[in-house]
Amino acid sequence: MRQPRLLTTPTISVIVATRNRRAALEQFLEGVRGLPMEPPWELIVVDNGSGDGTHDLLVSAAADLPLVALEERQHGKSRALNKGLRHARGEILLFADDDIVPDRHWLTALYQASLEYDQANVFGGRILLNYENLPAWVVESYNLKTILASEQDLGNALQWFEDNQYPVGPNLAVRRCAVERNHCEWPVNLGPGTKLPLGDERAFLVRVSPPSTRDRLYVPGSVVRHNVAGRELKIANAAARCFLGGYAAALVNKRYGQRSLPHDVDFPALARQRRCQLVSTRELICSLARAAGVMTGTISPFPRIVYG
Repeated sequence: MRQPRLLTTPTISVIVATRNRRAALEQFLEGVRGLPMEPPWELIVVDNGSGDGTHDLLVSAAADLPLVALEERQHGKSRALNKGLRHARGEILLFADDDIVPDRHWLTALYQASLEYDQANVFGGRILLNYENLPAWVVESYNLKTILASEQDLGNALQWFEDNQYPVGPNLAVRRCAVERNHCEWPVNLGPGTKLPLGDERAFLVRVSPPSTRDRLYVPGSVVRHNVAGRELKIANAAARCFLGGYAAALVNKRYGQRSLPHDVDFPALARQRRCQLVSTRELICSLARAAGVMTGTISPFPRIVYG
């Protein structure tokens, strides 16, 4: 793919994997065009075998964006992210999705936090949802919004993530030095495009930052809006996703010898605590599916997590 000549060494590398989602990617690129160029940044988009005109869109976008367009023919989001990671030049590596719309202060807030908190190695920005596109039973559950739609909203205060708590989804960043120090890559047999389409983020981040390390920072001013279609959240799909998420969490947990599961496992109890209301039937189904996934992942023979 044709690439622009990038003269300035970027401070932030935004890395995105995409596959056959041209319409969403086009909206994302339009949002990126509105970002200020300070601090200097680059956008790395890795096409993971699209056949919908994504190539042409990226060629056109490279004319007015600091865009590096790459191709990864082997299917798997993690493979695409690893390719982007190998080409990134920034000191802050920001992983995003192609179906987000960034706020104008997305990168500047992240950069400022990285300067003020030099002990932080992992950053999680705020992820907001368009609730009108979500079923009411998901919107009413604090935890299901995170598990099924990747909402990340811990409030307006900048704060450290707790032990065993990690940022989620399409708005997380790491320092390059931490990645290089720990030789971190994304797991190629977890995540979208594999037999187990979840667990890739945690398997990556746990190598950058062990669960008991307080170097993970929530940055509320670094905001994106995540577009999620309600049709993807029918109860059967939701229950299956909860099962697979629990299974993946248990596998990663077992692989790294952790004694406790991620914070989002016991979500019915947390939902009652945060919402002060009864758990809906659909949420109960998702809860049981999640628990079954955790149990299955805990007792099953552990498949080796493959990085690279």
